[in-house]
Amino acid sequence: TFPSCSALPSCSKGIRTHSRLRPRMSGILARIGSMGGGFPDQKVMKGHEGTIRQTCFSSDGKLAVTASGDHTARVWDLESFQCISVMGSCPKNLTGGGIGTGHEHVVSGCDFSPDCTLICTSSNDKAVRIWRVSNGECLAILQGHMQIVNCCRWAPDGSAIISGSSDRCIRGWRLQDNGDGDMSKFKWGNGTVLEFAFGDCSSSLAEEHKDTDEFQRLAFKRREHLPNMRCLLTTMQGHSGSISALDFSPGAGLEGGYIASVGSDMEPHVWDCKKALCIDTAKHSLHVKMTPHRRAALTCAFSPTGEVLATGGQDCSVLLHRVSDGSLLREVAAGDSYVTCVSFMGFDDQARPESEEAYLLVSTGATKIKVFSISDPSFNKTLQQAGRAVNTLALTRRSQAWQGQLGLLIGGGDNSLSYVPKFSF
Repeated sequence: TFPSCSALPSCSKGIRTHSRLRPRMSGILARIGSMGGGFPDQKVMKGHEGTIRQTCFSSDGKLAVTASGDHTARVWDLESFQCISVMGSCPKNLTGGGIGTGHEHVVSGCDFSPDCTLICTSSNDKAVRIWRVSNGECLAILQGHMQIVNCCRWAPDGSAIISGSSDRCIRGWRLQDNGDGDMSKFKWGNGTVLEFAFGDCSSSLAEEHKDTDEFQRLAFKRREHLPNMRCLLTTMQGHSGSISALDFSPGAGLEGGYIASVGSDMEPHVWDCKKALCIDTAKHSLHVKMTPHRRAALTCAFSPTGEVLATGGQDCSVLLHRVSDGSLLREVAAGDSYVTCVSFMGFDDQARPESEEAYLLVSTGATKIKVFSISDPSFNKTLQQAGRAVNTLALTRRSQAWQGQLGLLIGGGDNSLSYVPKFSF
């Protein structure tokens, strides 16, 4: 399993290192350093007209999705390296405030459903949308945030979508058809977009509305399309600033696990997922608050075992926290640029200490991607320049090009998506 928390370098106990990692790490980092000018086997996919804000792999590693400042999301086939569907359309007058179809502003976040058939997106237009992967059809619009929505994630068990906003709230969205919450079975679409609009679900109104009442725009009129479809909304409150990023622990959902959130208030929060997605317990779902960053936190990621949370921020550091009690395990100085994305390098949930889970892959606000050893601070490496500002990255162990090796996605300021199918060590 993941190295025990006592085996990690401690902020209070100094540095302890797995000696058996040293030869392996030396070889790994030597090969990373020999990669030369960037990534020689990378595939570059173009089509967006705005900066890529987020990217992620589908669970089977065959597809990627990108969220962009051009008001669209795109799904990419990682075997043909072609865009197979576009969610929304780029306005003709993008810089002049034009509006296309779909989201009416920057698409800030995106994620696949576990079965890879749907994606969710968040936007500065204050809405979350659900789309069909195969044809880019918008299926539902979820409204309830009072400010721009900065991020969204799909629960690993498929039961819910969560979103984080500048209104300082995290919303949990659960769609049900006749009480069935399996969205893969819904007979929706066919040109009809479901819209679920909620009033202000702040704490002052939560008692009155019980956080569940649906405020449809066509008040008192029954929906003709899928009239038994409902959206159950829960709200997690505790942050004092804008929410920047969210993550689920592996396997999290209605039966348990955790949700992590970070934002401009600098203090990472971890929530009990089972409580957070339940109407009766959402307001009491905070599990623990963690050691804050010195400036706004921008990104967060659970380790493959869910025992450790990594957070990065504008203080140019990555903090490693113990999830069980929120204690700080280690601080990693990432240089002189913001940490915009962080990811653990691990192959599976049973990763051994000597596996790639012992490393962090970190992108900065500059053009650099860095590798840090979790268990030995003396090992770190800056990869060759990525060629443009790196806003987001994603890793998968299910790379289609070479099974058993990592695939890497890089999205940045030049509007393109880079795919490294053999991010080998």
